[in-house]
Amino acid sequence: MECDASKVTINMDIIEEAAMDVELEKSTVDDSLVINDNSTVAPVIIEELDESAINSMDMDINEFVEARALQIQEVKDVIPNYTSSPSCSSNKDIMDTEDQDMLLTADEEDRLTKQFLNGELTFSEYSSRMDQDIDVETAENDNSRKNIEMDRVIVQKTTEQKTCKTNNVQQVRHRKKRRILPPVLQGLMGEANLRFAKGEIDLATKICMEIIRQVPSASEPFQTLAMIYENDQPEKSLQFSLIAAHLSPKDADQWIRLANMSLESDDIKQAITCYSKAIQASPKDISLYEIRAQLQEQNGDKRAYLRGYTRLIHQLEADDGEYILKYAKILAKHYMQENNNEQALEAMETIFVKCPDVITLEEVNIMTELLIALKQFNRCLDILVKYTDIQIRYKNNKETEREEITNRIKSEEEEKSSNLKRKAMSPVRSQSIDEIESCDVPDNVAVDLKAKFLITLIELDYIQIADKLLPKFYTHENPEISGDLFLDLAEALMDKKEFQRALVLLDPLVESSNFSLAAVWLRHAECWVGCNDIDKAIKSYEIVRKLSPQHLGAKLALAKLYKEAEHYDKAIEVLYQDPESDTLDPDVIYQRTLLLYKVGRYEEYLSSGMLLLSRHCVNIRRRIELNALARPTGVRQRLESLKLRRLASGETLEDENAPIFAANTKPSEKSEFILFLQMCKLAYKLKKYGFLQRICFTALTTKRFKKKNSHLIFLCLISCIHNEDSFYGYNIVRDIVRFCQRSNSWNLLNIIIQKAQDLRHNRFIMRLLGREDVFSYLHIMHANNCLVSGTYKYALNGYISLFKVAPSALLALLIGITQLQMACQKMSAKKNQLVIQALAFFKKYMQLRGEDGKQETYYNMARAFHQIGLLPSAIHFYKLVLEEDPGDLVKQNANLLDLKKEAAFNLHLIYLQSENHLLARMYLENYITI
Repeated sequence: MECDASKVTINMDIIEEAAMDVELEKSTVDDSLVINDNSTVAPVIIEELDESAINSMDMDINEFVEARALQIQEVKDVIPNYTSSPSCSSNKDIMDTEDQDMLLTADEEDRLTKQFLNGELTFSEYSSRMDQDIDVETAENDNSRKNIEMDRVIVQKTTEQKTCKTNNVQQVRHRKKRRILPPVLQGLMGEANLRFAKGEIDLATKICMEIIRQVPSASEPFQTLAMIYENDQPEKSLQFSLIAAHLSPKDADQWIRLANMSLESDDIKQAITCYSKAIQASPKDISLYEIRAQLQEQNGDKRAYLRGYTRLIHQLEADDGEYILKYAKILAKHYMQENNNEQALEAMETIFVKCPDVITLEEVNIMTELLIALKQFNRCLDILVKYTDIQIRYKNNKETEREEITNRIKSEEEEKSSNLKRKAMSPVRSQSIDEIESCDVPDNVAVDLKAKFLITLIELDYIQIADKLLPKFYTHENPEISGDLFLDLAEALMDKKEFQRALVLLDPLVESSNFSLAAVWLRHAECWVGCNDIDKAIKSYEIVRKLSPQHLGAKLALAKLYKEAEHYDKAIEVLYQDPESDTLDPDVIYQRTLLLYKVGRYEEYLSSGMLLLSRHCVNIRRRIELNALARPTGVRQRLESLKLRRLASGETLEDENAPIFAANTKPSEKSEFILFLQMCKLAYKLKKYGFLQRICFTALTTKRFKKKNSHLIFLCLISCIHNEDSFYGYNIVRDIVRFCQRSNSWNLLNIIIQKAQDLRHNRFIMRLLGREDVFSYLHIMHANNCLVSGTYKYALNGYISLFKVAPSALLALLIGITQLQMACQKMSAKKNQLVIQALAFFKKYMQLRGEDGKQETYYNMARAFHQIGLLPSAIHFYKLVLEEDPGDLVKQNANLLDLKKEAAFNLHLIYLQSENHLLARMYLENYITI
């Protein structure tokens, strides 16, 4: 084979001397570039630079001057008898793209390295980012390159296979990274080391930087730089050592040394990373895991601490049973403290699968406890039979012996050992076994395992068999010592609704000195409830309440029993919580509030309801704050407006020393809103209109009722009307009228206007007049305003305009009233004509009102004649009111609609004025006497 090697040129911009030593050149050519005897070796030509050119360069350690890089043309014919396929030869563009991608990757590594050296990245971040590219390389280089020729063969074969797949260009771009220096740079590296040994530090540094620029993934220059900076700049030396170790990660001792150096610098996180790298290099070194675990625990990373030990027990083999046992139990303990029983069981499974010979009763106890917690009772039964002297006979095979079960479990464990990544053993038994016939529990079995065996039988519904063994248990065992086991058995029986049997175990506990605790008494009370003995249950719950006053579950249960016994006052007392010292439970407050309403303690009921609402509502401190809430905006805008108002007064939105509430989803939003409506109805019934207004406006500040916003605004308006608060009522009804122009809305506005103490509504009505039709409620209200304000001509003009369009009894009455008011003025002209016209409209009013309103029309006619001084006519119509038989509607609502009392009183006034006292007295006695 003929090898065409092109000239290799090295531009030595960073070397002071004119040329390399001839021996170095010779050895480089002879030892490194000779491939076989027939190859022609390319000469190495070294350019000579003058000293002035070198001194003029400004080169920093972290910045490289762009120079001509080492150009090594790739040797084409390396492998004898190799012929490239046509498809491969046609992929020149793809190869160029591949080379470009490799250069980009090198630039990225160079950038990351600079960031790490400049302190922009920690070593952990640097390592994690670099490892994204190293994983593939590590997989390819485990059996790595032992010589240059073999490496080139691998690269050439890989390149051929990838470039032939033209349908997937992305596959072409994955090339191996170079971590071994080429021969020429190896010689240059030797020169750097030589210069460092001679004390020429700057030159050695520059040579290393040049090598790093050309092959940034080689570790040798970083190792040399670490030695260079070791004495003067130890931190920088550590950085270079970390990079070198990262590029050659198989040396565990090197990582341990770097970890110790990191600890000396108080960089625990970096030390943890170094120990993790050391573990990757030596995965079975137990001491490394222990030291890293201590550092992780010191650093507060508990999850990583557990993951490390989990990996360790999976790495160890059966010969390391002592360590598997130790660390698996540590893991199980931690996971059980976190109530993560699945992970704890997985750790314990490792012991039972890998090293069953080292298992003691302690491990059996932990294992069975986990299996019971995870409801794997069949598996628990098998474990107990295998590792203790407990014996079981089954009905389908009375000759079944313990050895058969042991062999079956052993085969299961051997099968599981082939794949430790599976989940913990299934609770379903691998062999179908019929019902248990009998059990034998010797006295030498540990009491904990006895209890767990009985619990397993109970959970598997072998109550009768367990019942035969229970007397022996609670007669031989001391409840003062094994009280927790008594309680576990009792709870298992309670789960199966066996309350009488559970009481047999709980009675000695509540009488003991060590276990007469609130939790035990609580179970005791629940058993009596299950037995339907309310009185004894109440006694037990009272003891729970005494031992643990803050136990809310016991309070609710005891209150429920008192309610069933109709002892409501006692239930209310049980549910009381002190807002100043207790953490309040909303559900307890809700239940107590309902009971207060039930027994009629309304003052306490309203106070308790307000306390419940205060957990999500803002307390209104002053009446003026209602102005920030009486707006149809969202809750957020109301709260923001209220907050700004309080800040202007130097106050905060939240109340100081406000009660603290526990996080609880009860009561539900619906239940609480129903309670709120009930409180509003009660406040109205008790005529507590101030409280009604307060609670309605308070509800506007909560997001919990935001879906009921329109409902709450209407309730606020009603509360303002009843509390005669026209100011804030007008603010609300004004916006209601804008968006809902119905007769009811105008009526509400009219009610507010009648009680208004200002004239804001006049301007509001005037602004809306141009937007309405000719006849509307708004025009009538405008005319009414003119009538009340004394501008009778404007009022008369409005009434007559509307009467021409749509005559009605109301308009006729209003026109007549207006004309009478004009006739009664001192300076008015044509009084007679005004009176005649007014009486004519009153007559029209009587006609339009019809037969159903005769009593009303007679009364209004009498009032008109009474006003202008025509007393005989007034007396006539007043008497017609007294004689008229009202309709059914008036009779049904006599207190509101019957006008006989008013007519009689006015008649009494007329006769009193004419000094006819007997008639006046007669009308009072006949119609007004109560």
